Amino acid sequence: MLNKGNQNDLSNVIFHVREDDEWNVVNLDQLMDDKTILVFGLPGAFTPTCSTQQLPGYEAMYDQFIESGVDEIYCTSVNDTFVMNAWFESQGIEKVKPLADGCGDLARSLGMLVKKDNLGFGLRSWRYAMLVKNGTVELFFPESNLQDNAGEDPYEFSTPENMLNEVQRHMPVSEPTSEEEL
Repeated sequence: MLNKGNQNDLSNVIFHVREDDEWNVVNLDQLMDDKTILVFGLPGAFTPTCSTQQLPGYEAMYDQFIESGVDEIYCTSVNDTFVMNAWFESQGIEKVKPLADGCGDLARSLGMLVKKDNLGFGLRSWRYAMLVKNGTVELFFPESNLQDNAGEDPYEFSTPENMLNEVQRHMPVSEPTSEEEL
């Protein structure tokens, strides 16, 4: 597992984001501390599978993830903050939060940065989803056949449906106990 303090430490990854006409630097460490977050990475804003299935799917299932113990969901892509913000606005996304990985630092740290020169995209993130609890990656689901200039764009393991199933198996929500059981 990836976690703070090991060679794959993600805590120093930063994102340059534009919010309310202001530049902000968001440190991944701030997003992970004392929280359970789900991060999914995808090849690009405004691309077909990302726009018609993955992002809207996580948005539609957001409340189910929250009920299952996830505190927040973030979508990351090797795009700049202006592109990510415009994409989220065009999609009507209100719950999932964008994380523009403009320089590919997160994707690179995870071993998910790939070349997509065959499509004219340059460097992009391979598709994946991960559950991070208090700074430790507890579940990590990259799509199969990770490679540069892939001819296929697999979409099976990082789907919101699969991730919700995995999250619920990994973090079963306790049912409230009745007074009789106390």
